[in-house]
Amino acid sequence: MRVDFLKPDIREADIRRMVKSLKSGWLVRGPHTEEFESELNCFLGNTSLVTSSCTASLHMGLILAGVKSGDEVITTPMSWVATSNVILYQGAKVVFADIDPKTGIIDFEEVKKKITKKTKAIVLTHLYGQMADMKKFAKLGIPIVEDAAHALEAERDGVKPGQLGIAACFSFHAAKNITSGQGGAIVAKDIERCRLLVRDGVRNVKDKRVMLDFGYKYDLTDFQAALLVGQLKRIKQSHAKRAEVFKRYEDAFDGKVGLPERSGKHACHMFIVLVDPARRDAIRANLTSKGIQTSIHYTPIHLEPYYRKLTKVSLPHAERFGASLITLPTYALSKAEQKHVIKNVLAEVSR
Repeated sequence: MRVDFLKPDIREADIRRMVKSLKSGWLVRGPHTEEFESELNCFLGNTSLVTSSCTASLHMGLILAGVKSGDEVITTPMSWVATSNVILYQGAKVVFADIDPKTGIIDFEEVKKKITKKTKAIVLTHLYGQMADMKKFAKLGIPIVEDAAHALEAERDGVKPGQLGIAACFSFHAAKNITSGQGGAIVAKDIERCRLLVRDGVRNVKDKRVMLDFGYKYDLTDFQAALLVGQLKRIKQSHAKRAEVFKRYEDAFDGKVGLPERSGKHACHMFIVLVDPARRDAIRANLTSKGIQTSIHYTPIHLEPYYRKLTKVSLPHAERFGASLITLPTYALSKAEQKHVIKNVLAEVSR
């Protein structure tokens, strides 16, 4: 049996809507973009703006936070490299803080240790579908840019992404719960500034295009938005299916395989197992031989070759966590597919 790692829930109706958008000849921001943003606003209970990627959204979040050259920004090593790359975009210093080994999320106490007079912001990643404790982090009084790429459906202690941070940034990359291949969105305190930044800092004034700010080409196409509309409309149903997959994994692995702790409403984006680091790569290879595709989310950023040139920091919890984890397929697997995954994972860890 073959079990792919990714299988986006894109249906014929989604494709027809996208093709209709393409045939309209209006490929930039248009009616599907407006519809998708309206639906997203209702879902998040906040005002959003679609962007070309979560990376673009994170970059704008740092601009809103006033991050400039010479500033310091604290972030997690356990994320995709874009989370820290955007700090470098602004000429600021990346300051990594270690994670909570129970969850993989950046540790509050470690963040407190890293705060200096130069600290301008925190880029906080909601990991695998679980939100960080935003109420606790907000008490630090430092602007927080939320990397909510994994957390579209998440909630914790009555708080959704974007309600306490200066900005929350979402991803519609091919691996995400809803996807347009590439794409993103931002919820921000100053959403009007974002509207300007995504379009090169240009606004139409009396039928003329006028550059009012230094901006970027960060907008989404209308046909990408068209692909997202239907997926968002059925997001509650798709989330429920992924939650069932998570529950079956948890029931099967409880007490037998290491699992990150969970709190609050989980977006069920990625299911992670933690295994013996010495055997992790061999286990993945053996699963591949059984037709099961897996991945790694993530190698700690500070261990990437580029970042090794920038920092020599030691983050033992992140390093062990990153060496131990395997990401399993998490979409709406059939029971037979999931049984195949579970059987082989248990066989591997029991060796």
